[in-house]
Amino acid sequence: MKYIYCLLLFCTCVSLKLSAQEELKPLASIAAFQERLKQEAANIRSIESDFTQEKYLDVFSEKVISKGRFYFKQDNMIRMDYSSPLNYLIIINGQKLKTVSEGKSNVVNLGSNPMMNEMKGMLSACMIGDLNAIGSSYKLEYFETPTLYVVKIQPTSKSVKAYISEIVISLDKKDMAVKTLRLSENEKDYTEYHFTNKKYNTLTSDEKFTIR
Repeated sequence: MKYIYCLLLFCTCVSLKLSAQEELKPLASIAAFQERLKQEAANIRSIESDFTQEKYLDVFSEKVISKGRFYFKQDNMIRMDYSSPLNYLIIINGQKLKTVSEGKSNVVNLGSNPMMNEMKGMLSACMIGDLNAIGSSYKLEYFETPTLYVVKIQPTSKSVKAYISEIVISLDKKDMAVKTLRLSENEKDYTEYHFTNKKYNTLTSDEKFTIR
């Protein structure tokens, strides 16, 4: 069965259409959801997919749309190859973060980029099928629509609230695949990832995640 990130990517906070928002209701059985998530994740070692990133900043009053290819491999390895509108590369391997822009490479500790650090944590938690692994610094609420499971994650610590107000993850009920990951910095500014054309267990080496 197919299943994806809970990021990144990478994980991240779902943008539901108005009709889906109207249908959103509390999840009937959280235990059943968690058990199925764990079962689906058990056989997943890697994921690759296309992604579309929508970034909205209230000061600009419009979305900035980017597209590329997403890769995830256990344990804690993420790669995002942006191809539009500009070529840009992000690699996360453990606690290291590498970016490549206009041929210039930069490697820093992941802690210096809180948003990417949170995304990694969310995706990793979904990959192992245990959202409780996110930790006690977050409040989790579970909802559903006729076609989606929706998990809203709110930080409880002031240090995390300083740069992220909410994370929402939507998963397809058919196969538990993560469809959307939304990371809200505040009530108006957010970054949202849509994942499509997913492939599972196709990555046989760690080459794509090498950081030098």
